[in-house]
Amino acid sequence: MNKIGLIFDMDGVIVDNHKFHFQSWQKLSEKYNQPLDEDNYRKHMNGRTLDEVVSFLFGDKLDTQQAQEVGNEKEALYRELYGPHLTPTKGLLDFLDTCKNEQIPLVVGTSAPTENVDFTLDGLGIRHYFDDILDRRMVTKGKPHPEIYQKCAKAINRENANCIVFEDALSGIQAGKSAGSKIVALATSHDRSELSGDIIIDDFTQINLQQIQQVFSN
Repeated sequence: MNKIGLIFDMDGVIVDNHKFHFQSWQKLSEKYNQPLDEDNYRKHMNGRTLDEVVSFLFGDKLDTQQAQEVGNEKEALYRELYGPHLTPTKGLLDFLDTCKNEQIPLVVGTSAPTENVDFTLDGLGIRHYFDDILDRRMVTKGKPHPEIYQKCAKAINRENANCIVFEDALSGIQAGKSAGSKIVALATSHDRSELSGDIIIDDFTQINLQQIQQVFSN
């Protein structure tokens, strides 16, 4: 296990928060009269950077400053909606404890803004589990580009081929694969039938270190 590194997306992985992100985008789209349905959200917005999502929803209707203001408004609304419900994905804490006991390096790689990262990791009290945390400030290309996961592997001094990426979004799964990593896909924001990966799970009660080792022996 001493060569293995584990990379965690945040939204839909560390927390099962898909519906709260969608609700906040839906409220915002209604306010600005920009129609949005959940299928479009799943296919074109989930897992992307905030700038990319605003651009998808509004096209060229907003200048740079307006787009940033709308994005900040959405994220503040998301934190307001999800705050009372903030909880780790089932089984996560026990899994993180096991990994840390085995001295496996752990890193977060997310498209989320810093404010959401702080809200999530500090709100759950789990920042100490991770050797590093990379958010949207650290990348120039959003998922499905592999940049975020390439940088995550480097941050924990691992080769991507020796890393497992935990992801829920289709764009994130593609990013992990393109980086050359193994994939554990979580069926939180997509049905199992839509996902591809070395292992597909509903939550962290369905994964253990023996399965992790088997992924690299296949």
